[in-house]
Amino acid sequence: MADTVLIDELHLTVRIPTDLADAEKQAVRRTLAGADFLRRLGRAVRLVVRGHPELARVRVSLTR
Repeated sequence: MADTVLIDELHLTVRIPTDLADAEKQAVRRTLAGADFLRRLGRAVRLVVRGHPELARVRVSLTR
């Protein structure tokens, strides 16, 4: 039996302008797909969660 239960999911939506050049679109995609971006996003999420004592016991995961 699981020791946690899912109570909420949050989704991050990234939008780009329709007239963005192909090279810029590729750069955005590369950045979003990169390990550094995901690592830094995870760090930011953990920092925000730690700022709320009522969330001290929750487990947060970040996946693609």
